[in-house]
Amino acid sequence: MKAIFKKAVPVLAKLEQAGFEAYFVGGSVRDTILGREVADIDIATSAFPEEVKQIFPRTFDTGIEHGTVSVKEAGEIYEVTTFRTEGTYADFRRPDEVVFIRSLEKDLERRDFTMNAIAMGLDGRFIDPFHGKDDMKKEQIRAVGQPWERFHEDALRMMRGVRFVSQLHFELEKHTYEAMQQNVALLENIAVERIAVEFIKLMKGEAVQAGLGLLVDLKMLPFLPGFSGEEEAIATLQKWHLDQASDDTIIWFAVVLAVRPNNVTSFLRAWKLPNKLMRDVATAYGLAEKTTWTDYELFETGEETVALIEKGWLIRTGKTNWETLQERFEALPIKSRKAIQVSGNDIMAWTGKTGGPWLKEALAKLDEAIVTGAIANIPEEIKGWVNDVIK
Repeated sequence: MKAIFKKAVPVLAKLEQAGFEAYFVGGSVRDTILGREVADIDIATSAFPEEVKQIFPRTFDTGIEHGTVSVKEAGEIYEVTTFRTEGTYADFRRPDEVVFIRSLEKDLERRDFTMNAIAMGLDGRFIDPFHGKDDMKKEQIRAVGQPWERFHEDALRMMRGVRFVSQLHFELEKHTYEAMQQNVALLENIAVERIAVEFIKLMKGEAVQAGLGLLVDLKMLPFLPGFSGEEEAIATLQKWHLDQASDDTIIWFAVVLAVRPNNVTSFLRAWKLPNKLMRDVATAYGLAEKTTWTDYELFETGEETVALIEKGWLIRTGKTNWETLQERFEALPIKSRKAIQVSGNDIMAWTGKTGGPWLKEALAKLDEAIVTGAIANIPEEIKGWVNDVIK
């Protein structure tokens, strides 16, 4: 048993000592069987939320309406969720009601794919009523029970299935694939933020080309903002070195380089992305084709943006000049305007002028003079330069 599970054993032990069942469930169990790294764990129990709260002295009502109580044990916080079934899904994303139950198998029955419907007990034994281990051996992703029902319960499960193809290099089981084909339009009911999470995980997968191909094959593109009719952009992404796209900003930069939207900010805003990410990508996109840089252009653009632009070249061509450019950054006499030894107030005092557009222009000229080595970053030299150039 991995260390992350061993540390949580007292939680399961206390639940069992109180007369309830308790298991590790979900992705952590799946990844253990596959020999993958486990980042966090989920615990399911036959104890109802109020019963869990009676067993542990420190608890938090994280999602108690859905049966989840966070408990503090040995300095760690663990989410403990009651076995449950779910009623109808009128909006194809949220159950109309949640019913707490005592049956592990009924709880596993409501999960999306068989590989995620496996529980592990204190003794390390697996409870696998839907043969998820067999499906993993076959390297296939199969819906629990009737796939049509699973996707009507939560349409995002279709995106999750494609994401798992990308992450695990598995294939979709035949009936699961067919059910996705038939129900793909249900994705229009899903919040774009939830789709974005799955899309980013897909883009980080080891088999991203296969995942992207399924977006086309399953006709999911119309449900991804800005991707309708962009099969060619998907084909372009499949050819690129996406293993170099390590974080969200770089991934979205690669996406806009492939899609080439008329308005990058509008494209990204449709995905409801963070403002800083949108600004960074839009700025880099405006300079994406730049290959040669003067020292002042490097200074003016900034190290972070130039690094992103070079990452774009690496993804597209497998080549980058970033190492050389980084050395040039290190050699610059100043890295930002904040490093200049005088301020705008000093320049106004020396010139006898009040503020205005001229001051912004003067500061830009001063930046360039220092960066190019025309003058040293010393107050006396700068004052002489101001008297010679600005007056």
